[in-house]
Amino acid sequence: MKAWLLILSGLLLASSAVAQDLGQAKAFVTGLYAAYGKDPGPDYIGRQAKQVWSPAMLALMRREAASTPKDEVGALDGDPICNCQDYEITSVDVRVTQTGPTTARADVFFVNLGRRQLVSLDLVLLGRRWRVDDVHSQGTPSLVALLNDAVKARTP
Repeated sequence: MKAWLLILSGLLLASSAVAQDLGQAKAFVTGLYAAYGKDPGPDYIGRQAKQVWSPAMLALMRREAASTPKDEVGALDGDPICNCQDYEITSVDVRVTQTGPTTARADVFFVNLGRRQLVSLDLVLLGRRWRVDDVHSQGTPSLVALLNDAVKARTP
């Protein structure tokens, strides 16, 4: 009987930790989109990159940028978080689901410049902080695949 109580309490603690982590994931993503309403807006590819992207994703972004000839535009020619170059974001709704012990997916429904959009973010928990590990949007099923393909195309 004691063993069952220990197992049950362990499961309850684990599910509580997951719920807390998913709440933190939602707060992280909500904060990303809230920044579009501030001045200056976000700089998720530049100065704020380490606070947004997983180390693997950031390394891939930098590898792709380094492989891009100086006279060309790289594969990443806009802001992948909002799937845009210009923005006026309203009506943000974030829904987070757990996909693994330290991973989650955030489906973000929002209106940008009057157009409804959905961007899905693959999240990874690194220590106590969530980071974006891939982005899925209309026209870009996987940012990781897009960047990898661009690097491969430029590598002899």
